[in-house]
Amino acid sequence: MIGLLQIQNPITSPGTGSFTTHSIEILLICLGMFLLGWFMHQLIYGQKRMNMINELEKQLRSTKSRITNLEGDLESCNAAIVKVKGENAAMGAQLSRFEREGSRPVLDHGLEFPDISSPEEVVAETTPQIDDLLIASLAADIAGAGMIAFDAQTAEGVFGKPVREDDLQLIEGIGPLTAELLQNHSIHTWRQLGSTSVPQIQSILEQGGEKFGSLNPSSWPKQARMAADGEWTKLREYLDFLHGGNSDELGSNPDHGQIGEESGSDDLTKIAGIGRKVQMLLYGQSINRWSTLANTDVNHLREILHAAGERFRSHDPATWPKQAQLAAAGRWDELQNYQDSLNLDR
Repeated sequence: MIGLLQIQNPITSPGTGSFTTHSIEILLICLGMFLLGWFMHQLIYGQKRMNMINELEKQLRSTKSRITNLEGDLESCNAAIVKVKGENAAMGAQLSRFEREGSRPVLDHGLEFPDISSPEEVVAETTPQIDDLLIASLAADIAGAGMIAFDAQTAEGVFGKPVREDDLQLIEGIGPLTAELLQNHSIHTWRQLGSTSVPQIQSILEQGGEKFGSLNPSSWPKQARMAADGEWTKLREYLDFLHGGNSDELGSNPDHGQIGEESGSDDLTKIAGIGRKVQMLLYGQSINRWSTLANTDVNHLREILHAAGERFRSHDPATWPKQAQLAAAGRWDELQNYQDSLNLDR
């Protein structure tokens, strides 16, 4: 028994095996211990790494969600800023008008404003109650309450088609998608649009993406103020000098080539999807009448746009002939309803 328990020395007493055999056995035992230790290490610390990775992925998802929420908050803040700036501009204009006229406007509540010569005197001389009523009165003025009543019959007589109150698409250069974009930024009425500066409108268009980048809103506030004040004849005359909403003060200068019956051309920008540049492109192809456009094959229109370059290839002329057919026939109500049903813009 004692002999069996004695540990053999593989060098001096290799037993029945050779030195090489015992050396290989020892190496295998060491390798097995190493592999066992490596496996235990991976089992213990690998699980910790997996837990850490899962935690980091969870934090990443949470961070992305917070970024999305912050972007939504930023969009809301930008819209609120635009709205407040528009209201401030309208209030400043109203106060300036009061100063110029030297009037003493009376509120519905029976209270009368004192004479004022500067906005600072309003703060110094009015009571909190009158201040509140002033704000309410100016806010109502911004919304159009108490102003000139909308006369649909007169508007229809001037434009030759029904006109809806505060329809932003009445403004030359604004189509369904642009109107929706403005409404998403709290511009719902002509008076609100008229109180918004051109840089503010351009900022809204930039937020809308590349498809709004070609629009020129320089004349929109002026048009909107005319509509809000019911100056239909003046607006109609002004629209005759505009091309796709561009504020070129053409006046009576014949060198500008007014579009209409006298020049032998129709205003193709009335077709949703056609702006000033596309109109000039079609004019160059002798497509200068609604009736001509109505009889032009859609594939031919695509060829014209494709040949004009990259900036024109994104336009889809699929509905242009049908719209032009309605315009040529003077069926403006049907054209308006058809454009409203399309995901198009001018």
